[in-house]
Amino acid sequence: MNGRDLFDEAHTGATDPHQSVRDYDLSGGLPLAGLLDNPWYPPYVWDSLHTHNCMEIGVCLCGSGRIGIAGRMWRFRTGSVAVVPRGVEHLQNNEGMPLTHWRYVLVNEAAWLEATPPGMRPAARRILERMPQGVYFAPDSGADEITAIVSAMFRRFAQCRTLDDLELDAGLRVLMALLARMPEDAGEIMPGGGQSRRAIEPALQYVSDNYTQEIRVEQMAAACAMSESYFRKVFQSATGMPPLEYVNRYRVNRSVQLLSMTDETVLTIAGMTGFPSIATYNRNFRRYVGQSPAQWRKNARK
Repeated sequence: MNGRDLFDEAHTGATDPHQSVRDYDLSGGLPLAGLLDNPWYPPYVWDSLHTHNCMEIGVCLCGSGRIGIAGRMWRFRTGSVAVVPRGVEHLQNNEGMPLTHWRYVLVNEAAWLEATPPGMRPAARRILERMPQGVYFAPDSGADEITAIVSAMFRRFAQCRTLDDLELDAGLRVLMALLARMPEDAGEIMPGGGQSRRAIEPALQYVSDNYTQEIRVEQMAAACAMSESYFRKVFQSATGMPPLEYVNRYRVNRSVQLLSMTDETVLTIAGMTGFPSIATYNRNFRRYVGQSPAQWRKNARK
């Protein structure tokens, strides 16, 4: 089994941070399409602009970072809430230590409208129309009410283990009603601009496709049709780090997922994630995570 097989989302829930389309399974046809509990561990890698095929309502349980929705950028922290409608480009760059943790409620907007009683559908449509490009709610803006409803929905799901549940359906209706009266926070233009961000996307995808092999900066620059010197400047401006540091962070990040989701040996994981030797892997892992891979795995499984 190779590294890409182990990152099959159907088995691990781990997604590639450079996929531009990250669709969810909506085959159930329910208004509530899913409940996701996502912790991320450092070292964090640069996320890519992506879309989903349903609405994503996210609540930050802990951590900090930046979240960009439709070209606007906010700094999130514990208690923040973000709502991203179907098809809206967004990204999230985590900075929190020791982890960043979000919970997501996935809403099939078409199914939700269909399940709404006819007399209430105009109001339901207004809720969706209020946020066509997504919204962000700061922790001190009343977002605690949304957090409480989402927490209750997750507690209920832990009991019933099915999305087809009356209490969960009721929770979703209350959640959507709360969104209709929340005050929207003001956004800021994304630092570095969206153009520089998009300009390096081919290099980020190149890393995603080839991180198990040797990667040189000239190859990343060629993917973006740039000279190596110019590419280094653009990449540093867009991500805040040199290209090869990003590559090592990406490899360590993928290895963290393998350490937590598989029983492969540390030596095997080092090879699967592109490190030429166990010594190089251990050195980079300790640099970014603060402990050895073996120590991290032991602590994560306590």
